[in-house]
Amino acid sequence: MRLRFLHLPCFVLLLAVGRLPAATVIHVSPQGNDANAGTAGSPLATPQAARDKVRALVSKGLAEAVEIVFAAGTYKLATPLELRPEDSGTKDFPVTWKAAPGGKVVWDGGLGIPRKWSKGDGGIWQVDLAGTGPDGWNFRQLFVDGKRATRARYPNADAKNPFLYATGGDLDHAMIDPALVKESWGRAKDAQINIVPQWRFFNQWNTVTKVDPKAGRIDIADSERHAKIIPGNWFWIEGVKEELDQPGEWFFDTEARRLHFLPAAGVDPNTLAITAPVLNRLVNAQGDVNAGTHVQHVHFDGIEFRHTSFTLGHIEARVHTDTVIMFENTLDCSVRNCLFENIGGYALWLHLDSRRNAFDRNTVRNSGGGGVLMTGARLSYMDDTKIYTPGEAAAKVAPILNEVTRNTVEHCGKIRYYGGGVHLDSRPFHMSMEPGNLISHNYFNDLSRNGVFAFRNQGGSIVEYNHIHNAMQTTIDGACIHFATMNHLNAPNFILNNWLYDAWGYEQRPDGNPKRKLGNGIFLDWDTSNTTLRDNWIYNVVGGAIKPIWQNQNLVIENNRESETRIVPPFEKDLGPEGKATNGIDLAANRLTGSVIHHEDQTHVTTRGKWTPRTVNGMWGLFRFDYLVGTAADPAEATFTLPIEEDGTYRISLLYPSGKDCASNVPLTIVHADGKAELKWNMKKGSRHGFATGVGEFRFKAGAANTVTLSTRGTNGKVIADGVAFVKVAD
Repeated sequence: MRLRFLHLPCFVLLLAVGRLPAATVIHVSPQGNDANAGTAGSPLATPQAARDKVRALVSKGLAEAVEIVFAAGTYKLATPLELRPEDSGTKDFPVTWKAAPGGKVVWDGGLGIPRKWSKGDGGIWQVDLAGTGPDGWNFRQLFVDGKRATRARYPNADAKNPFLYATGGDLDHAMIDPALVKESWGRAKDAQINIVPQWRFFNQWNTVTKVDPKAGRIDIADSERHAKIIPGNWFWIEGVKEELDQPGEWFFDTEARRLHFLPAAGVDPNTLAITAPVLNRLVNAQGDVNAGTHVQHVHFDGIEFRHTSFTLGHIEARVHTDTVIMFENTLDCSVRNCLFENIGGYALWLHLDSRRNAFDRNTVRNSGGGGVLMTGARLSYMDDTKIYTPGEAAAKVAPILNEVTRNTVEHCGKIRYYGGGVHLDSRPFHMSMEPGNLISHNYFNDLSRNGVFAFRNQGGSIVEYNHIHNAMQTTIDGACIHFATMNHLNAPNFILNNWLYDAWGYEQRPDGNPKRKLGNGIFLDWDTSNTTLRDNWIYNVVGGAIKPIWQNQNLVIENNRESETRIVPPFEKDLGPEGKATNGIDLAANRLTGSVIHHEDQTHVTTRGKWTPRTVNGMWGLFRFDYLVGTAADPAEATFTLPIEEDGTYRISLLYPSGKDCASNVPLTIVHADGKAELKWNMKKGSRHGFATGVGEFRFKAGAANTVTLSTRGTNGKVIADGVAFVKVAD
């Protein structure tokens, strides 16, 4: 019996022990045809045709897993693969898009340039692209034999000092030495300046509308005006035919649809593989946040993704939204063992209610942006002025419980400097106490800015056993790991056992000698609180190995090692994609009990009397405050009802920007389990940025009438009704 069992075919043996579950397999091949059946002998040709086959199976109810297996080869996508909830798998029967074992499968978002080049004057070659690509095709990247080529620019990329420097300007223009300005820049139909403006922590791409050589003025279009242009800001201009003067440079004439290229001496471009991007995304998996639907249990495994475009006109410099794969409202999906190379933005963007997704063992190289981006509905700095996805449902959600593990991200930020290995952007204030995301065992190298960044209200995240170096290559005021949570009430963050070094923080200088400035190891920015830093090894940084600023609270900083010269942690073998160590923190349980009630929450806030909406600018004009203001002249009340779900003792905090004109005697009534507390609150004191200011601790019972009421009656100044926070501190 034993011998007969061992001689069973391998696949039967695996089925017997449960290692190879039954699956419906759909086959796709570059030699296939979408009219085929999708079998091994009759494969399909495109992902879209395979998607339609999967959708038909899902509609009947899945009885086994589905695998879409791609034979080796390159698949030129004419359109992105669009996935919706009706393309979902289930926990028991997932849908997996995968490369055939041992095969190199490439999904390509670009078009090959025809090898019909002719040589012109000055060694410049040209090829006509009329009838090639989509109508209105205007590419700003070109890849030659697998490398990103340089679009014709000034100054040249290999110049001793490859930048121009503003002598002044504003939101709509830059001023430089008039002797440097050329009339040809103003004649160009699609020229951009790539400039690091005002605060020097991001770049923006501005289309040139006209120039004044006599005044030294360069006017720019009204998109991407994120900051003023001031003296010392550095930039270059590209997309000007007259600047095509360096081997390796190219220029695309959008009107004539003619591509010009200056190869190295003696090189015939007809012998080169040259590709221009067409698509901005290759996969768009999208649930409906308003309907509460999700794409679920869909996986990508072993596929290479190449040649995507980048776009102009982004609404926020910090959050650029070009991506290869989009997961919007997705649950339990994954991207594993994939390669992303020569792409215009991020590899993966997780948006809105996306939970329990995984980005694991992938490699991202030569990206215009970075590795993984996670966002909520708003992309603005601290307010709601820049809404990417409108609507009440979208405003309430953001990605949590996702895992970014064992990836390599390097040579990134080639287009957008404010990027990095992982970027966790703003999430709603009421979610600040929810769990965060796991970022572990990654290798991040040669990054334009941060290795890991977490912005407003990001709490509950675990960042451990990452190897991050050569960060902050193009901007200042960031770090290998940079948290700016703007919140004292976030769930605990843990930054543990990371090896961080060579954070450069380059500020370019007109003398050609860049100055290192504010390139930190770990930066706890903007009130980042409730954060533990332990066993991190850091060297060769400028600004601070560990730098907390702006009213941080509840920090635990212990057993970290700092040095100016090279140090190697004893846990080096535990780092990066091959490491297996863990600190054992339960991501799902890493949360606080409580929430934040904002004055616009009509379910939990009632007002009486006269409250006036007010908007003021925050520090340096970076953000706006929106809140309600009342005075004693028109008595008013605002009552915040607290949806307490668990009995216990809670810390109550008020949200308001303090000021000299605020009242020092605001009547504050808190109804709790033990009765009623009547307080007089001084709004002259507190956070000037509108962050949470603690009032006290009170016991509440679930389901009872738990309220906090602000009154303007008898007050000696402004009363601000913005928000009330409650967080459980004891049973």
